[in-house]
Amino acid sequence: MMKMKLRFAGIVLAMACAAAAKTRVACIGDSITFGLGLADRERESYPAQLQRLLDERSPGEYEVGNFGNSGRGVYLDSMRGSEKRGYRWMPEHKAALEWKPDVVICNLGINDCGEYLKEYTGERERGRFERDYKALLEDYKRVNADARIFVWTKLAPLAEGQKFYRSPEPFLMQADLESVAQWCGTVGIDMQEPLREGMDAILAKDKIHPNADGARIIAETVFKALTDPRSASRTRLQACPDDDLPHEYWLCAGPSNMQKGWGEFNATPEEKARVESEMARLAKVNVWMWDFNDGTWTKLEPGNALRKSAFGTSFAIRRAEATGKAIFIFYVAAGGAPSESFLSEQTMCAVGKDGKPIYPHLAAIATNRHRLDKNGDFPCSWVAREYPRRRANRDEAYWWPVSKMYDAGIKPVLESGIAINGILWYQGESNATTCVSPDTPTPREYQLETLRAVVEELRGGRDVPFIMMGLPEMNRPWEQYRAAQRQACEETGAIYVDSFAAGLGDAGDVHPRNKIPFAELAAAASGI
Repeated sequence: MMKMKLRFAGIVLAMACAAAAKTRVACIGDSITFGLGLADRERESYPAQLQRLLDERSPGEYEVGNFGNSGRGVYLDSMRGSEKRGYRWMPEHKAALEWKPDVVICNLGINDCGEYLKEYTGERERGRFERDYKALLEDYKRVNADARIFVWTKLAPLAEGQKFYRSPEPFLMQADLESVAQWCGTVGIDMQEPLREGMDAILAKDKIHPNADGARIIAETVFKALTDPRSASRTRLQACPDDDLPHEYWLCAGPSNMQKGWGEFNATPEEKARVESEMARLAKVNVWMWDFNDGTWTKLEPGNALRKSAFGTSFAIRRAEATGKAIFIFYVAAGGAPSESFLSEQTMCAVGKDGKPIYPHLAAIATNRHRLDKNGDFPCSWVAREYPRRRANRDEAYWWPVSKMYDAGIKPVLESGIAINGILWYQGESNATTCVSPDTPTPREYQLETLRAVVEELRGGRDVPFIMMGLPEMNRPWEQYRAAQRQACEETGAIYVDSFAAGLGDAGDVHPRNKIPFAELAAAASGI
């Protein structure tokens, strides 16, 4: 032990001398940080590759230190054989502290699988993982109060064949990891998405440790976090600039029937007259829209509203007319997006006190780390088939993968602290059937799971009206899904709007062109 202490003391002294006047970047964590299994760890580990990227950008300004230790985790009381597993006990932690880093990049959590689930079953105190993680990082704040600390909030993926593949724990951890990142005052690092795309090729035979190409992707992702000004601090979604007036906030979410604007239903003379009438009504009220695509607020007027959500806009017009208030819409919609895109992986992987999934179908989808086009657990083959072809289209397929819409749109709204008056949900076409020929419904249990989870997710614990638009008439076997919508609404207290019973829809078109009757039904359901 004395030799090890002297060795680390020598390393720290040498690094301190070499790094004078340089920004010191300490990479702390487990075997992925260490570079276990790499043929040339000194050159191929992600900290080593990060050093080269920083040197290329800012020669001589950064010194990166690799303080990884294989098999380490967060829990201070967790054991690895006869020794403690927690990174905070390790000599690398002490060496990193003595180095007094200016930046800390922390990757921990995977080795806590097997222990973390106990926080949900009652075998561990809930919140222990988060508390122990903060205690670890507090050490770095003590030695350098100005240190920027980055946390991997979505961990590197595990491939099929790895011990904890299919475990819900890495996904359940995300909320706690995100809380730690917020406490640090920085944006968390998503290491799951960059590595998932080619995970079969970039993970070693043990199905967990990245090869040199995988380490390069990690280095590039960390490099972006370090050099992107937006990562310096967390920014919250701001209230609408006009919200000093009497107002309401509504979250409007869904796929193309929520997305499409009046400009797409403006072809025939009848349609033109309808659109002109709606725009004339819009000009007399105060309606604003926050678009998740760019994160900005826009006051909707006849000159700019044709490309905005026709359904959402017409609903807002009627709310504004009836209440005399300004209506502010949080718009989160993309063509074809399935329910899974609007759900956090934590919700999809939720477990009960028995440790078993609350939503088994959703848990199976989320824990399969591949994208939807490779995810054999996802029942809608149309989405799976279309996704690879359309993935470059940011307006549509870009938003289809699991949790994409949640991360980009739902999460900022829920975290904003802005009081939402209600939720308008018009979705289901991508989850109702398997979309094979002939069309067959997806499993009823799966349908109910997605619907219950969506109500829970979008409400975010708030007791607000949730208006669910039932699927309208069309020549597809949607009867079972409509029944599931009704049941889910009865169970959750959501409001089911029966557009089918009202005779709405088009037998041959998934996009009914007249959105006004739908908006009127939704407005009536909202209490006006």
